[in-house]
Formats: sequence, structure tokens, C-alpha cells
Amino acid sequence: MIHICSRFVVPRISVLRVPKGTAGTLVTARLIARLIRQGARDFYVRQKAIEIFRAMGVRPKDRFGEVCALFHWVRRNVRYTRDIFRVELLHGARRMLELRAGDCDDMTILLGALPMATGHPVRMVLAGFRPKKPHVYTHIYPEVNVLGRWIAIDATVQRPIGWAPLAIWKRVCEIQQEEILCSPKTP
Repeated sequence: MIHICSRFVVPRISVLRVPKGTAGTLVTARLIARLIRQGARDFYVRQKAIEIFRAMGVRPKDRFGEVCALFHWVRRNVRYTRDIFRVELLHGARRMLELRAGDCDDMTILLGALPMATGHPVRMVLAGFRPKKPHVYTHIYPEVNVLGRWIAIDATVQRPIGWAPLAIWKRVCEIQQEEILCSPKTP
């Protein structure tokens, strides 16, 4: 069961049942992609990204500087906080800017929406770490394309920009206009 907390004009919480296993993970990934797209279209999210650029002194057209500024702002200002016990929560980008707390999927939504709102292509990576459970994904993080190169921006750990966890299983999901396109399962 997933609870989605998104706020545009009126706070809205949706409760959805999703299947277990990989099918449920892909349903959740679609929901996360939808929240990233919605956040990228929210002028408040775009305005916050531009404020961050100004506060960090990022020069116009400095694509990598923009991504670094957003990554470091999220690392400094958003607290990693687990979901409610046995409840999966997804917070929209605007709600994350208000709450400033969430887990890896929430940070993926925020760190996906902020760069996308300012013209950066973004995709998601699903990661699994259990050798005896093929394609059980337990982590998600965004990647952003800067000058033709995909760069991991995982703000849930104290690692530099570009660092990605050494997962046994990975699946890359491209965020399309209205859908996501996930790569085949890869070890």
C-alpha cells in the first residue's frame, strides 16, 4: 500500500494498493516519475531551484554548477527520514520543500523535479543489494544528464556528487513525457 502526499492547491492524500515484488516496484516507479513530472511543472519548485542557483552564486548556463547547487542544497536542507512503519509514503516535490524530510524515493522526487524544472534531463535508477533475491529493489536515486553524461545525485548518503551505490541489481528508468521506460533487468 502506498500513500502519496502531494500538494498543489489543496493537500491531497491518495491511498493505492500495489502488487508485491518487481511488479509493485515498477508501479511505484511510475508513481515516482509522475510526481517528478508534476513537480517539474510546478512554478514554486522552479522558483526554489532558481533561488538556490542565486544563493549559491551559480553563473548562467553553468549546467554542472546548477546540478551541484541543487544536490548540495538538498543534502544540507532535507533530512533523511524513514517512512511510517510498514507504510510506503511518496511526497511530491512541493511537499518535500515544505517538509524537508523524506526517504530515498522522496529525495528522488525532489532531486528529480528541481533540475527538470530548470531544463535538465533526469532519470531514475532502481538498485537492489540482496544476492539471493534477484531484482528485489530496495533503493532508488536520480541521475541527471549534464553535457551528454549521466551523473548520479544520491543525496541520501554523505558521498560526493556522481557517487552511486554498488548494487547487485540495477534498473534504469527514463522519464518520458507521460510514462517511464525501464531498462531490462541487469546484474
